[in-house]
Amino acid sequence: ELRPRRRVVPAAAGQGCGEPPGVRSNLLLPYEEAGGKGVLLAGWTQKDGTCEVWERPAYRQRFNRSEVVSCLPDGSTAGVVFQLAGAWYLAVAATYSASDPKKRLGCEPSQSDETTVITVRSMDNLESKEELGIIKRKQEPLHFVDALQWGDHLFFPYYTLKARLGNSMEPPSMAVLHQLHPSEGGLTLKGHVYLDCGCRSLIVSSSLVRQGERGWWVGVFNHSHSAKAWNATAVCIFEMEEMKEQACASTHFIMNGKSCLCLISDSQEAQSIKKLPTLIHSGLVAVYGTVVLNQIVLFLGTDDGQLLKAILNEDMESNCPEVLYEIKEETSIFPKLRLDPLDNNYIYLSSANKVRRIPVANCSRYVSEQECLSAKDPYCGWCSLNRRYFLYFRLRYKSNALLVSVHFDWLGVTVAANISKVLTSCVIKIVKPVEIFYENVVLKNSSCFCNLTALVITDNGMFYYYMYLMLIHCPLLPRRTEDQYRPNDIHSIEPLWISTLGKSEITVKGENFTRASGIKLILTGITGCKPDIIKVRNVLNDTQMTFALPPTRKEAKSICIQANGKKCSPPMTLHYVSLPSCLGITPNTSWISFCTQNLFSSFLAAFIVTRYKSKELTRKQSQQLELLEYEIRKEIREGFAELQMDELDVVDSFGTVPFLDYKHFALRTFFPESGGFASIFSEDMPQSRDQTSKDESFNMLHALICNKNFLVTLIHTLEKQKNFSVKDRCLFASFLTIALQTKLVYLTHILEVLTKDLMEQSSNVQPKLLLRRTESVVEKLLTNWMSVCLSGFLRETIGEPFYLLVTTLNQRINKGPVDAITCKALYTLNEDWLLWQVSEFKTVVLNIIFEKIPENESEDACQTIQVNVLDCDTIGQAKEKSLQAFLNKNGFLYGLQLDEIGLGKSVTQRELLDIDGSSEVMEDGIRKLNTISHYEISNGATIKVFKKKANTRSDVDYSDEHCHLILPDSEANKDVKGAGHKGKQKFKVKEMYLTKLLSTKVAIHSVVEKLFRSIWSLPNNKAPVAIKYFFDFLDAQAESKKITDPDVVHIWKTNSLPLRFWVNILKNPQFVFDIKKTSHIDGCLSVIAQAFMDAFSLAEQTLGKEAPTNKLLYAKDIPLYKKEVKAYYKAIRDLPPLTTSEVEEFLTQESKKHENEFNEKVALIEICRYIVKYYDEIVSKLERERGFEEVQKQLQQVKALFDEKKKCKWL
Repeated sequence: ELRPRRRVVPAAAGQGCGEPPGVRSNLLLPYEEAGGKGVLLAGWTQKDGTCEVWERPAYRQRFNRSEVVSCLPDGSTAGVVFQLAGAWYLAVAATYSASDPKKRLGCEPSQSDETTVITVRSMDNLESKEELGIIKRKQEPLHFVDALQWGDHLFFPYYTLKARLGNSMEPPSMAVLHQLHPSEGGLTLKGHVYLDCGCRSLIVSSSLVRQGERGWWVGVFNHSHSAKAWNATAVCIFEMEEMKEQACASTHFIMNGKSCLCLISDSQEAQSIKKLPTLIHSGLVAVYGTVVLNQIVLFLGTDDGQLLKAILNEDMESNCPEVLYEIKEETSIFPKLRLDPLDNNYIYLSSANKVRRIPVANCSRYVSEQECLSAKDPYCGWCSLNRRYFLYFRLRYKSNALLVSVHFDWLGVTVAANISKVLTSCVIKIVKPVEIFYENVVLKNSSCFCNLTALVITDNGMFYYYMYLMLIHCPLLPRRTEDQYRPNDIHSIEPLWISTLGKSEITVKGENFTRASGIKLILTGITGCKPDIIKVRNVLNDTQMTFALPPTRKEAKSICIQANGKKCSPPMTLHYVSLPSCLGITPNTSWISFCTQNLFSSFLAAFIVTRYKSKELTRKQSQQLELLEYEIRKEIREGFAELQMDELDVVDSFGTVPFLDYKHFALRTFFPESGGFASIFSEDMPQSRDQTSKDESFNMLHALICNKNFLVTLIHTLEKQKNFSVKDRCLFASFLTIALQTKLVYLTHILEVLTKDLMEQSSNVQPKLLLRRTESVVEKLLTNWMSVCLSGFLRETIGEPFYLLVTTLNQRINKGPVDAITCKALYTLNEDWLLWQVSEFKTVVLNIIFEKIPENESEDACQTIQVNVLDCDTIGQAKEKSLQAFLNKNGFLYGLQLDEIGLGKSVTQRELLDIDGSSEVMEDGIRKLNTISHYEISNGATIKVFKKKANTRSDVDYSDEHCHLILPDSEANKDVKGAGHKGKQKFKVKEMYLTKLLSTKVAIHSVVEKLFRSIWSLPNNKAPVAIKYFFDFLDAQAESKKITDPDVVHIWKTNSLPLRFWVNILKNPQFVFDIKKTSHIDGCLSVIAQAFMDAFSLAEQTLGKEAPTNKLLYAKDIPLYKKEVKAYYKAIRDLPPLTTSEVEEFLTQESKKHENEFNEKVALIEICRYIVKYYDEIVSKLERERGFEEVQKQLQQVKALFDEKKKCKWL
C-alpha cells in the first residue's frame, strides 16, 4: 500500500519560517544524471525568482540562484531540462516583468533582464550566458504555458498578456528553438507559429503525446472573456512536425539581433496553423494525453473538480467523455496531470491542497460483454470464461520477475508476456481506488516534496489524426446573410442554472413560436455525447414556451430551438449544477417568541380545517364514483341499443366495378412482393441487328422447356441447390407460368407430374402437410395455375359481392370517428384497430358545391351534393367523404386528386386546412389537427370545393408531432370542457367499446355470407372446370396410394384451393380491383379471411372467455359454415367426371384468351439466368440420366448463344 511521504527542508540561515504573501512554486522539474542520480529543480516566486537544485533521495541542496524563474505572483514560468553534448542544460521561459507596475510587489528584475523571455542555463550553476542562448521579446510581455522537448527542438506554447486581458484577438503561439552544439551557439530561435483553435486566444494547459517517431501536442484553449459559456474551452491537437516546419517568422522575439533562424525579414507575418476543436467543453483547465492499445486517450480536468476521460477513435473523433472522478468541494483542478510512473492504471490529480491517485478506468460499471466492448475503452476488457470485466495492465519484465498490480476482488489473472522459465510465483498487491497523497499541509518554509519514482517511458502503438468538421462562431468572421434572420430566435432562458437531476421546467423567451410546427429543443453537451432532443411542453404564446429538461451530469450545455425542420437557432448556454447543500446556519439559536396562550387556538383551527378538507375529499370521491357508474351504464345501454337497432345503408349503386385487366391481375398474384415486374413484362425487347440469331436462341430455349422430361429434371435439380432460395423458387415458377401462358395444356401436365413427385416426398412423413406451404416450385406453380384458370370465374361470379364487401367495410368504418394519424376507428372488426379514446360526436350535414373544372365538364354531373360528415372529422377526411359522395351520386370521379382540391366557406372564402395558425398546440409541442367543430361549421352549412393553386401547400402525412382523436397521455387525462361533463375523459376503458366490433360484424354480416356462399356454391349445379379437374386428380391420387382417411383428401383440397387461392384474394382486394387498400381495411379483411379458413378446418374449436376477439366474433357461425363446406366438397365429388377432351378444350380456350398479354421473351431470359447460374449442376444431372444426350447438345447451344449476347442491352 502506497503512503504519502513528506520531508521538510531546513530553512537557510537568517530565513524565517514564514513566507511572504503570494509566494508559490512555479517550476518543478525532476531528471536523472549519469549513474542514475536523481536531481530535482524547484523554482519559487520568492527572492526575485529563486531556483534551487536538490539531490534525491536525500534532498540535499546543491545550490540556489535568483532571477531564474518569474517572481511575479501572476507571472508564468515554463522550463525543460535537456542534455546536449553530455552536459545538462535548463531552457526556461518566464515573465520577468509585468505590464501593470502595481502587480510587481517589490519584484523588480535587473534592467538587462527586463525584456528577456527565454534563457538557456547550465545545470552546473544556472547562470545565463549569451553564447548558450538569450531570447528577448520585442513588445508586450508574454505568458508561457509549458515547455516541451521533441527530438533536437524545444517548444514553448504561449500567448500575449494583451490577449489575456481581452484587448487583443491575436491567437496563441508556439515558439520553436533548435538545439545546436555549444560550440555552434547552443540554442537558436527557429521562429514561432500561430495556433488557431476556433478563435480562442488563451492556452490553459498542454500535453505532449508521443508515438514512436511521431508526436502530437494537445492543448486546452480558452476565450479571453470571463463568461462561462458552453463552448468556452476546447481541445485542439497539433502535429509536432508540422509546427516545426512552419515555425519561421518571429513577430515577438529577438535573439542575438536576429529575428529567427530562417533569416526572414521582420515584416514577414508568422504562419498560422488552424485546427478545428477535437472536443468542446465549458470549463476545461487541464489535459494529459497518452496512447493505449493504438488509441489516444485524453484525461481532462475541469474548473469544477471533474476528471474526464475521452477516447479518440482512428479518425480522431472523441467519444462521450466519461467522468472518472468528481471532487466534492468542486475545487478547480491544477493544469498538470500525470500518470503514476509505477502503475499506469492510476493518474495523479492535484486540486487545492490535495493530491489524489485516481484509477484511469472504471471497468466494474460494465455488467455485460456487449456493454464492455461497445464502450471501446482500451483500458477495459472482458473475460468470457468468468463473464466479468478485467483491467488491462502494463507488464514489466526484469531479472526474471513479473510485477502485476490489480485492484479487483477476484483472483484469476491472465498475463501474456515473454516470461522466463524460472518464474514460479506471482505477487498480487492490493491498492485503494483513490488515495490522498498530499492533504492539509501548512508550509513553514519554501520547499516541500513528494517522493515519487521517476516516470518509465513506454513504447505505444501508432494512431492516426483526423479532424471532424463543426460550426465555430468566430467574432472576426462576418455572418452570412442567410443566417442573419431566423424565425425562432431565443432571447432568453429562465432559469439559466438548474439541478443535474433535471425535471426542471425552463421558460424560453423568443419570437414566432405559435407560427412554427415541430418545435424541438436541442440540448448539446460536451463533444461526442449524444444531444438531447426535447419536445416542447407548452407553447404559452408567440414569445414564450416551456420545456421539461432531462437529468444529466454537471456541465454547461448549449441550447437551441429547431422548428419546421430548419436550422437550429443561435445557441445559448444552460448550466447544470450540483444540488445545493447546507454547510451551516447562522445564527443557530433563536429566542422563543410564541405565546403559549395561542397554542390551544392553533390546534383548534387546524382540527377544523382538516375535518372540512376530509369531508370535501369524501364528497368529491363519491361524485366521481357516481359519474363512473353512470358512464359505464350509458355505454353498455348505447351498445345494446346499437346492436338491436343499427342498420347500414349499403350503397346499392356503386357504379361499375373497377376490375383490373387480366395482365395486371396476373402480375400482382404472380409477383405479390415485386411490383417492378409489371413494367418489364409489358415492354418490347430492344431491337438488334442480329434479330435472326436472337429469335433462334429464344426458340431453342422454348423448345427445351417444352421437353417435359428435361423441364422436370431441371426443376428437381434447381430445388436441390442450397442457395436456390424459396424466393427463387417462387420467381422461377412465375417466370415458367408466363413463358407457357399459351400452352396451358402442357403446363397442366407438368403440374401433375410435379404434384405426384411432391406426394412421393411427403407421403411417408405427414401426408396432411401436402401443399400447406409455398416452399417448392410446384406449390407456387399451383397458385399461379389456379389464378389463370379461375380468373374468369372470379370476375363473373365473385367480383361483385367481393367489391360490395370492401365498399361496405369502408362505409361502416367512416360512419364513426376515425383517427387521422393512427387510422384507428370506432367501428371496426379488428380489436387492434379499435378507437376507444373517443368523446361524443354528432353528424353534420354539409351542402357541398363542386366547382366546375376542365377535367370534368359533364352536363349531367350534379354539382351540389349533401354530404354527411362528423364534427370530429379533419378537413382531409371531409374532403375524402365529399369526393366519395360525388362518385356515389354521379357514378364517376370528380376529376381531381385529394391533394389537388381545397375546401372553403362560401361566405368568407377562407380555405380550411388541417394545420394553420389557429391549430391548438398541446403539451410537448404536439399540434392537434383542425376539425369541423374547430372551424364552428354548423349543420346545413355550405362548403365550396375548388381546385388548389399550384403553389399551395398540399396535404402531408402527419407524424408523431400531430394528433387528432388520440390525445397525448398528459392531455387525455384532463377533464373535458363543461361542468356537466367534468371528469368524463378519465373513465375511458377499451373493454367498454368491444361491442362496436360486434355491431360492425352484424352490420356487414349479410354481405360477408353472400360472398362466402358465392365461393362455395355451385351455380347451375356446375363447378368451375379447374376446381373439378384438380379435386378429381387429388381423389385419384389418394385412391392410388390407398389413403382411406377422408380427412387427408379434405385437407389436400383445402390447401390447394381455399388456402392457396381464395384467402390470398380475400386479403388483397387490390389484386382484383383498381383500388388502394388501407391498413385498417387490411386488418378487417384479415378477420374475415380467418373466419373463412376456420370454415374449412376439420378441428373443433374450443373457445373460452379469454379467446381472441377475432375468433369470438364468428364463433357461432363457423359450425354452419363447416356443414356448407362439406356439402360443397361432396357436391363437386358427386358431379360427373370431366373427360380429357373437355379439360383440354377449356385449357386451350384460356390459352387463346391470354395470347400476347405478356412479353414471353422476358420470362425466357429470366429462366435462362437460372440455367446459366446452375449450368454445371444441371449438366452433371443430365449426364447421370439416360436419354438426354440430344438435350445436352441443345442446352450447350443455348448457353453459347446467350453467353454471346450477354453484352447486349436486351439480356
